[in-house]
Amino acid sequence: MTNKVYQVPYGTKDILPGEMKARRRIEDAIIRVFDKWGYDEVKTPDFEYADTLGKVGTKGDFRFFDRDNNLLALRSDMTAPIARLTATRLQGGEPIKRLCYLANLYRYEEIQAGRQCEFEQAGVELLGASGPAADAEIIVLAAEALQAAGVQQFAISLGHVDFINGLAQEAGFDAGQVNRLKTCLRRHDAVGMQQMAEAMGNIRPEIKRLLADLLFLQGGAELLERVRGLVTNPQCLSALQDLQRIYELVEAYGAARYLSFDLGLYRSLDYYTGMLFEAYLPEMGYPIAGGGRYDKMMEDFGLSCPATGFALGVDRVALALERSGLVSAVRSWDVLVAWSEGKLPEAIAKAVALRGEGRSVKLCTEAMDLAAAAAAVKEYCCSSLVYVS
Repeated sequence: MTNKVYQVPYGTKDILPGEMKARRRIEDAIIRVFDKWGYDEVKTPDFEYADTLGKVGTKGDFRFFDRDNNLLALRSDMTAPIARLTATRLQGGEPIKRLCYLANLYRYEEIQAGRQCEFEQAGVELLGASGPAADAEIIVLAAEALQAAGVQQFAISLGHVDFINGLAQEAGFDAGQVNRLKTCLRRHDAVGMQQMAEAMGNIRPEIKRLLADLLFLQGGAELLERVRGLVTNPQCLSALQDLQRIYELVEAYGAARYLSFDLGLYRSLDYYTGMLFEAYLPEMGYPIAGGGRYDKMMEDFGLSCPATGFALGVDRVALALERSGLVSAVRSWDVLVAWSEGKLPEAIAKAVALRGEGRSVKLCTEAMDLAAAAAAVKEYCCSSLVYVS
């Protein structure tokens, strides 16, 4: 039997020297971008009352009881904690609130590369702003954060919940059929979509074809024009108009090259009410970032407030950069300060001075001769040697 004292729990991992240094650079680059765009960083507890997190319908929570028998849960999503914080601690002040975070989250998952039960996200929430201007800001900010982290080759797929809801309404779906439709979209079940479309005998052929092909309705601005000529449902038409306006604003930012439409995009969390998007890398089969509009969630916390936001997976970014050879786990420092017998005070003074100049310095803990010091430079992962004798 494996001794669990020497193991980490399922779905967690250690981050080793070098790896952590590279990750910190990624984290700092992302947070600097958020700050540049005017977002305030906040931090919430790692665990909340289960009822708080339950408002977003997240599955796979890690739950436990406190000493007063309250049911608690490790946070599995940051949107609900940010909504709680805003509704309870940030009432008043600026009408538009821009918040950002860097946080560990916990969700029971079937682990694979880039997916763990404990994972790190960086993200933003733009609260109090409705309309395409806020949504475009979020999308472009996601793109800039990925670029700052070192990811250059990515694509962003943009969809809209109201297009899917409107299509289901035009097809005359009942609640059960709508749930089945969204399950098929989440699972990318093209066969299930085809079966649903074929079972609907009393709808227009154009709508039947859109339902059957919904997972493949992907493309540029021309896709919106083509689909606009096929639907009559006001919800669908409004969603297409919203997507068009968002695209135009992203284009004004100069970031439209990353963007394409995916009218069958439906994310795993059920709180989205408008546009939603995911960012993908060519070499990865899962999104590296995603988000969307969620105008109704704040009502669960007693505050009517439109909102939009996104999160990117720091672990996934780090894995992508490692696979691409764009980051290295090799550790390095600027200077090794070594010293001969009796010269420790002078060596300390030298190390302090070098650090004051902004250099990274390792100070030897024992006296050694010059030959040993020269040999130790590589062992200590330093670029140069200062020997005090």
